[in-house]
Amino acid sequence: MHSAVVIILLIVFSFLPSGCSPRITPEEAKVLVVLDEVQRGFESNIDYGQFVQLLKTAKAEIEILKQSSKKNPCFINAVKKCFASYEIAGKAWKRKMEATDEKRKEDMEMTLAFSLSFSVLNIKKANKCYK
Repeated sequence: MHSAVVIILLIVFSFLPSGCSPRITPEEAKVLVVLDEVQRGFESNIDYGQFVQLLKTAKAEIEILKQSSKKNPCFINAVKKCFASYEIAGKAWKRKMEATDEKRKEDMEMTLAFSLSFSVLNIKKANKCYK
């Protein structure tokens, strides 16, 4: 698992533009890795408890990033929106599990899918902050 994080960080840093343009900080790269883990976790059918744990880790990393002196407002905004989408997805997932009505389950499934799609768009937006 740690080797996968190192590989992802190396890939992120290898695609960084050179010159005078702003560069992604290690803290920002770590947040991207954690958000990617949340996304991949959901796609690999983790259980709800594991999803909640990944969200806690992501929230902690985002809080660390907010404390950083080198903040890119574009990046922070996109990351916060992505995390908010994951929180909505988590709530929809929980309500889907608790639902007894089939229509309610379908509604929560749609909310879940929409929220996860929106989170992917915001991760892409965060990456565009450095192009």
